Amino acid sequence: MWNRGDLVEISNDCAIQYFAGKTAIILSNIGKHMGNKEELGHYYRVLFGDGTDHIFNDNELTLLSKA
Repeated sequence: MWNRGDLVEISNDCAIQYFAGKTAIILSNIGKHMGNKEELGHYYRVLFGDGTDHIFNDNELTLLSKA
């Protein structure tokens, strides 16, 4: 699990190709991604350099640096 301020890169295989390869900062963990009986990951709200934010599953993010 990542923390506020961690630097991440959006993976090239994310659901919305517009964001692929961009860097962002983790703002918050907004919840778990649950499957039928198991946890599949976490959702994170991230902030981009232009001031916009978006929500991604952790499998769409690559950690570049811890805060």
